[in-house]
Amino acid sequence: MDNILKKISMVIISIFLSVIFIMGGYKLMQQLEYNEMVRIVKSEEVKVIIEEDLNDIHEGALKEGNSIYSYQIDEKSIRRNPMGGIMFHVILNSDENLVVYFTIQKSSYTGKIEYSGGGYTKEVAELIGKGE
Repeated sequence: MDNILKKISMVIISIFLSVIFIMGGYKLMQQLEYNEMVRIVKSEEVKVIIEEDLNDIHEGALKEGNSIYSYQIDEKSIRRNPMGGIMFHVILNSDENLVVYFTIQKSSYTGKIEYSGGGYTKEVAELIGKGE
């Protein structure tokens, strides 16, 4: 009887440790994926995409005296797009209400990262004179 209890205990402990290792591996893979997305979003290639899009939104953006004079990437917003690519937000002029949304993905033709969609908040539209 004592031998059976030891075997059952060992099986339960083995299952428990296996679950912990699997969960830990999953969390590690998620963190590695997130770190890679952050690296991509902060790359020079994406910086060019962001600045070109901001210029498309409002000509002369990021130049002195313009209503859009600065931006920063909201790292907490970086996530994988279920349709492919990476989604993230850019905050303008250090104002949490002035947000531009971006989706980027790697081109299957060129292998380069490309802008694939986005938009901006009502407050951005008002700032650039396209609001109500």
